[in-house]
Amino acid sequence: MVRTVGANWGLVTQGTFMVVMTTVFFYMITAYTPTFGNKVLALGPGESLFVTACVGITNFTLLPVMGALSDRIGRKPLLITATLLGILLAYPLMRWLVDAPSFGRLLTVELLLAAIYATYNGAFIVYLTEVIPAHVRTVGFSLAYSLATAVFGGFTPAISTALIGATGDKAIPGAWCALAALLSLLALLIGARDAPATP
Repeated sequence: MVRTVGANWGLVTQGTFMVVMTTVFFYMITAYTPTFGNKVLALGPGESLFVTACVGITNFTLLPVMGALSDRIGRKPLLITATLLGILLAYPLMRWLVDAPSFGRLLTVELLLAAIYATYNGAFIVYLTEVIPAHVRTVGFSLAYSLATAVFGGFTPAISTALIGATGDKAIPGAWCALAALLSLLALLIGARDAPATP
């Protein structure tokens, strides 16, 4: 199995970069929202937690819908649309939020980011299983997802806090999300199906 994964390491690496957007957006809209709302925007803890709960409901609702939509129109259109929206909107949305922080703006921004996340992830989970060869699918999928989470997603709260401290820009976490979306878009455009796979 180790030799098989090694022979398909390029595909696993490509899959890892495809996962980056999923993990970064997930940690941004869930784990980091309470901290961002309380510490950066000076909103009440109850407001931030309520927004996080709304994000969870949005994900619960939209993920199967987007998965079903990807069955009808294909995975790539949704994946590319979501990554482009992430690149174009993540920072402007955060900029709009921090310019006049409020519960309403936080809820609006987080739900929009959640919708982008759900659009991507609803199609992506199936897409990644489809592009990884069956003989290495379980290990390849696990490695790609775990690596992206460990290197990118899991550090999103810490990276966001560090970026704000280094730049003084409270909206800079949006740029981190945009970068994640760009990395995933590039991996998608390269095309996992084109990567060599060796039995």
